[in-house]
Amino acid sequence: MSHKILVIEDDENIQLGLKKALEAESFIVEQAFDGEDGVYLAGTVAPDLIILDIMMPFMNGFEVISELRGEGNEIPIIVLSARVETQDKVRGLKLGADDYMEKPFALEELLARVHRKLGSSIKEEVVFGEFNYSLKTSILRKSDSAIELSGKEIKLIEFLLKRDGQVVNREQIISAVWGSSYDGTDRTVDNFILGLRKKIEKEHLVTVRGLGYRFMTKP
Repeated sequence: MSHKILVIEDDENIQLGLKKALEAESFIVEQAFDGEDGVYLAGTVAPDLIILDIMMPFMNGFEVISELRGEGNEIPIIVLSARVETQDKVRGLKLGADDYMEKPFALEELLARVHRKLGSSIKEEVVFGEFNYSLKTSILRKSDSAIELSGKEIKLIEFLLKRDGQVVNREQIISAVWGSSYDGTDRTVDNFILGLRKKIEKEHLVTVRGLGYRFMTKP
């Protein structure tokens, strides 16, 4: 079952970027554009984690944390804020935030922290059939022989391995491998899938007609 994340942020561009990135990681994303709506959604949609801005209309992030913790709500909260003064970080953490990241932030670092908070990271090595893939070294092996992968193929196989058994569509793959600004065609995804199939047993990577693709460590 996918984890649900509530993003409370008044900047529409940041909201859009986070939504695409989190959905590419197979999270369900709920959005609030001010603090009051964020507190309401936190109590109604039951998120597993909250990503929270500080400077927002109606109710700022500090007030959101205080309100939620005062209600006994223990949902993990990661703060994203342009307020980088030490006293602001200390205030947020003392109020009950679990983590505090400065804007601008590295998306990969945020996603790593989200996975860590949710306990959703996967093993360093994944075995499927005669193959094993090391997430630490980004090396794919069949028996004792290494199989050469391009940079994009590495991103693709890691994206798929983290979603073992899940159906993923082309838009999710494009966002994860090429980035949200990519303006190419879906055919590029199909070609890379075809290329990866030639390097691993095809039964591990199947087409789900009309929906996308599914990677299975155990077909």
